[in-house]
This record gives sequence, C-alpha cells and structure tokens, in this order.
Amino acid sequence: MIIDNMKKTLYAVLLLIIAFSGPAAAQMMQVIPAPSTATLEGLSLSTSSYLPQAAKPGMPSKPAQYEETKVPLSGIVLMPTAYRGRGKNSIGLGLDFNAAYYIGRLYGKNKYDWTIEKTNYLDRIGFWMLSADTKMLIQTEGRWRPAVASGVQGIFMFRDAPQPPIAGTFNLTVKATGKKTDTYANAYIVLTKRLHPKFILNAGYSDGDMPKVIYQLSEFLSKEALSRSGVTNLTIPTGMVFGGLMWLPKPNSPIGVEIMMPQGASQSPTLFNFHLGTLLKMNFEISYLTFKGGWDVLGMFQFRYGYFPK
Repeated sequence: MIIDNMKKTLYAVLLLIIAFSGPAAAQMMQVIPAPSTATLEGLSLSTSSYLPQAAKPGMPSKPAQYEETKVPLSGIVLMPTAYRGRGKNSIGLGLDFNAAYYIGRLYGKNKYDWTIEKTNYLDRIGFWMLSADTKMLIQTEGRWRPAVASGVQGIFMFRDAPQPPIAGTFNLTVKATGKKTDTYANAYIVLTKRLHPKFILNAGYSDGDMPKVIYQLSEFLSKEALSRSGVTNLTIPTGMVFGGLMWLPKPNSPIGVEIMMPQGASQSPTLFNFHLGTLLKMNFEISYLTFKGGWDVLGMFQFRYGYFPK
C-alpha cells in the first residue's frame, strides 16, 4: 500500500514538471538565437575594432618633407630659424655654432647738428661675435602650420679695434668707451614656414641681450654720442622682434635677409643682415643699420656650423 502511494506521488511530480517545463522551454528557444546567427553576430563584433579608422576632418597634417641641403638652414645670419641642421623638419634638439665679424662701415650718413662730417666711409669696427645656439623644435611644419622652435643663445663678443671717434662742433671729439669684451645671453621662440620649396619665411621674438649687439655696431649709438642727442639715461631693452626670408635658387646656395628690431629702443635702431656669401662662394655679407639721425652700410664675414643634427 505504501509502495503504491509513493508511485502515485512520483507520477504526480513528474506530470507537474512536464507541464511547467513546456512553456519555459518554448521561451528559451525564442530567446536563444540560432547557431548560425549567433556566430555571425559574434564575428561582426569582434572584427569591427580592428578595421582601419578613416582620418577625421580637421586632424593635423603630416610633417612636410623637403630635400635637405648641404648647408645649414637653422639660421639666416645672426638669428635662428625653426629648422634643425640642414632643414630637418622633425621634433628634437639642434645645436649650432656661429661666428660673425663686422669688419667696418663701408658707407654711412648722419644728420646730427653737433657733427661736422655728415658722411662717413671705410671706418673700422672690429666687432667679433662667437655664439652657441641650441633649440628644441616643438612643432613640425605641415601643409598649413609653421614649424615652431624655442631656444637660447650664448654669445661671447670682443673687439680688435675701438669704435672710430666722432668729430663734433667746437673742436669737440666724441669717443665711445664701450667694453672690449662681454658675454650675452638670449632666449627666443621662432616660427618658420615654406611658402614654396624654394622660399622660406621666418619670424620670431627674443628676450635678452641681443639688442646690445646692435648698439655696438655704430659709434653714433654709443652712450657718449646719444648724450649729445639728448638721451641722458640710456636703457637698452631686452625684447626684440626678428624675421627674415630665404631663397634657394640652388639647393646649396641660399640667399637671405633678416631684420632685427629692438622694441622701445632709444633712436629706434633696426638692423638688416643680407646673406649673400654662399652665392658668391665666400662668406662675405652686407648689413644695413638704420637709426634716427643716420644710417650705415656695414661689411661682415659670417660662418654657421650645424653641429647637431648632422
């Protein structure tokens, strides 16, 4: 009797399980996708992250590629460009050594009322500049963006001849008494862009002692001469705007001009350096110095050596 009751109970439990498992099984079949569909969907999800992404509009262009020259393009005459070495357009460090020697004045004029001679020519200057220039190119040049670099210059200057005296009125002779040796330091940021594979535009700003160099290039900008022009407290500014243009008629013979303009300087001196030496197969350059009351044409030798990168 007991066994019969147990059998009936087991049969009832089995019937209940079968009754409730039917709808559940149907729902599970509806939820679980077919094997073929699940496989395709899994493949589509796993492979989508490895597909190449198209370039988004507005993303930076790749660095411009130009043929490197056999001469340094890291500077024009005294001031630097953003390029490294011979025109390397890649982020990194650069180191140059530059030597410049201002021989003298070829020709010049002044209109000061306290001078006797209004024309000056073939006067010795004897001004040497030995400088080291190290920079970091922080942005490469692209299709539209310029190359950007920041750096510092260390300069040692000395004279092998004093500045020429100025014959003043009333038998007065004005003599400049500047230092024969000195050291200068200068920091800068510069932007450079090729408008054409053969034309390079350069512009920058520097802060430091570079404006002092300009005041060493003419006796009319000496402290003694400026006092005769009414400048009693000479303060040479540290800020200077510079710029320039280079033309490459041949890959290894650049022709360039640079301009140096100290900001807020007494007599507003501005120096133009013309880089013509490589065209003439020598390192002779011409400079034009203008200031309130006169101008000078100067002759100089200049040599730049790109130490790193080669």
